[in-house]
Amino acid sequence: MDVDHIKTVLIKEIAAELSIAPGEIDDQSSFMRLGVSSVQALKIINRLRKELDIDVNPVALFEFKTVEDISDYLAEEAS
Repeated sequence: MDVDHIKTVLIKEIAAELSIAPGEIDDQSSFMRLGVSSVQALKIINRLRKELDIDVNPVALFEFKTVEDISDYLAEEAS
């Protein structure tokens, strides 16, 4: 699975959860800085699982601090 595709889907899901435009999300910002709460993180992970058809550990959003970090991790795990 392509890291850019994962990043695009993740940004789309974060934007939807936060009710902001995807273009407002900096892939280098931490989830905390973006304003993602733990409840929102779980919702994002669940949608990411469905959208990408991969198993994502809910702890991943807390272990990997940025969109870029988690996208790289998921691309590596999916290959």
